[in-house]
Amino acid sequence: METKYTIGYIDEDIEEVNTYARRLRTYGFNVVGFNFEKGMPFNQLMTQVYDANDIDLLMIDFNLKGSNIVAFDGDRVESDFYDKKPRFPHIIFTSDTEYAEEFVEDLKIIFDKEDVFEDEETIGRFVKMLEKSILQYRKHIERKKTIISELLVKGEKGGLDSIEQNSLISLQRELRNLDKTKKEEVPEKEISFEKLEDLEKTRKEAEEFLQSLIKKRKNDSKD
Repeated sequence: METKYTIGYIDEDIEEVNTYARRLRTYGFNVVGFNFEKGMPFNQLMTQVYDANDIDLLMIDFNLKGSNIVAFDGDRVESDFYDKKPRFPHIIFTSDTEYAEEFVEDLKIIFDKEDVFEDEETIGRFVKMLEKSILQYRKHIERKKTIISELLVKGEKGGLDSIEQNSLISLQRELRNLDKTKKEEVPEKEISFEKLEDLEKTRKEAEEFLQSLIKKRKNDSKD
């Protein structure tokens, strides 16, 4: 089956990664793992995660320290990831849901490895959930991008009132906050009311900023 989406799977056991890569390949998912080294610090793993710009969803094993390779579990990974990329689709994937529920704030993101692959019906529901989460995130970005583009065009033609200016600034900030790991951002001063007086320059800066967020999505509509 043709690959439609890429899942980043955080698990210290490469065999586990390979197992679920095989299982999900049939449904159009490419599953990629991350490098684990004995005693590696938390930030070393998270750097890999945040540098993985080609993934559509993050799957996190809860019991990461069970093999004594690292000193942290999946709840710490999930918490840091949520703070940095709050709307990006991600789940906790575990063989001990009851234990994970004691540490993970959002219980809806916890999925049992065995339950999910119990039969074709449960696999189908799981796959549908993954796809829906990915598409919802994409649509969320595209909706905001469309409104921003419309406001910028209107501003160039006839100017924006104060409410529209507020909306433009708020929407740009919301997009920026979808990924707080980005180093190249539009500085706050660049989207101030004063800057909006030069709408042509603002439009170019906004488009460059938006492209940095959705660069890898530009050909999705052609797939």
